[in-house]
Amino acid sequence: MATNTPLDRIVVIGGSIAGLAAAATAAGRAREVLVVERREPPATGSIAPQGHLPHVMLAAGSRVLEQLFAGFAQDLLDRGASSGGADPVRLPCHWVASGSTRTHLQLRDLGFPRALCSRSLVESRLRAATLALPGVRSVRASVEGLALESGRARGAGVAGVRLRGVVDPLDADLVIDASGRGSHTERWLPCPPPATEVVVDLRYTAYVVERHAGDLDGAAFAIIQNTRDLPRLGVALPMEGQRWQVVLGGYFGTAAPRDGDGARSFARTLADPVLATLLSRPALEEPAGYSFRSSRRRHWDRLGEHPRNLCVLGDAAASFNPVYGQGMSAALLQAEALGRVLDRAGTGPELAGDLAREVASVVDGPWLIATGADFVYPATRGRRPPGNRLVNRYVDRVTRAAAVDDHSNAALTDVQQLTAPPASLFRPGVLTRTLRHGARPPQRG
Repeated sequence: MATNTPLDRIVVIGGSIAGLAAAATAAGRAREVLVVERREPPATGSIAPQGHLPHVMLAAGSRVLEQLFAGFAQDLLDRGASSGGADPVRLPCHWVASGSTRTHLQLRDLGFPRALCSRSLVESRLRAATLALPGVRSVRASVEGLALESGRARGAGVAGVRLRGVVDPLDADLVIDASGRGSHTERWLPCPPPATEVVVDLRYTAYVVERHAGDLDGAAFAIIQNTRDLPRLGVALPMEGQRWQVVLGGYFGTAAPRDGDGARSFARTLADPVLATLLSRPALEEPAGYSFRSSRRRHWDRLGEHPRNLCVLGDAAASFNPVYGQGMSAALLQAEALGRVLDRAGTGPELAGDLAREVASVVDGPWLIATGADFVYPATRGRRPPGNRLVNRYVDRVTRAAAVDDHSNAALTDVQQLTAPPASLFRPGVLTRTLRHGARPPQRG
């Protein structure tokens, strides 16, 4: 049985979305929460290397933010975020996928406003709200190792972190690694966890242009999904300041040009050329490129003896292909799981193992969505899940059904927004409607 002793200090490594959400969750459950971050946070913006690039906050992530800080979505709206329309359960869109076009998302009413904006705005407001909590402090320092407990008969216990240029370790009852994909924690332990990698070599280019009323026929966003025959994609997301964030990308090393003419030409090669119109406008910022080699998951839950007093979450635990927009929301769901385990286990011996299993449970869904879909290409490298081809063909059919049937739309949207597990697409009601509405339209000519 767990022994719930009071927590004195929790140290969080990393001050981006995952680390800030973990710190906000830990506040009130420990006397002191220290967020250790080596980079100086900007006054407004993200400290993540990819933070200036387009991101999307899914419904599941929005719910966690609202639970952490009531009124968070309204604060974003007050600072220029887009609502995407007045209907809380219907979001207009232009989503081209699997030979169909979905014109709206059928959403759950979460009971608070919808706010669509940049990651920079979300992260800066989350940082301000988190660091205003009692007992939460930011520490500017680089972590260069873990301080391990001594005198234990078996396993490694974590007693704190070692900071660069500081002789004595920073003691902690719990260390949370939210330092991102480049985490070094596995190197600092005698027994690192196994890892899984799915290589896609994604390259994408991001542009910022003006957003006008009536763009995309009133759609709040646009997604032109890659196809089996064309591993290229495009996305347009609204951001504060009446601007669009537009992304063009390709798998296996295909990158969109940064110049206007090249970008428009690339957009016209997609399954739908609609984004070329937006890219005819002058760029408001210098176009930015980004490369993503692979989805990578560290299986901390599979360790026989988990390091005591250690939790790994966010991209440090699992980094997903960004085209599916799951990273921020998955990190927030993991932070929510952290709170559940802290309340249940305290600093008892079950804490670290329970945390690893809870995080793994959260990661399972988005990992399956991202890697399963990426295996549509023979060039994708990694271990292909059993039955992957059949599942992908079924999901194609669900996608086509979602374009014409609201019940199917709601089911698919729930999975894509991480408010339902992927297995829910195989419920009898969804299956029946998919078979009825999801047939591929006959070829013309």
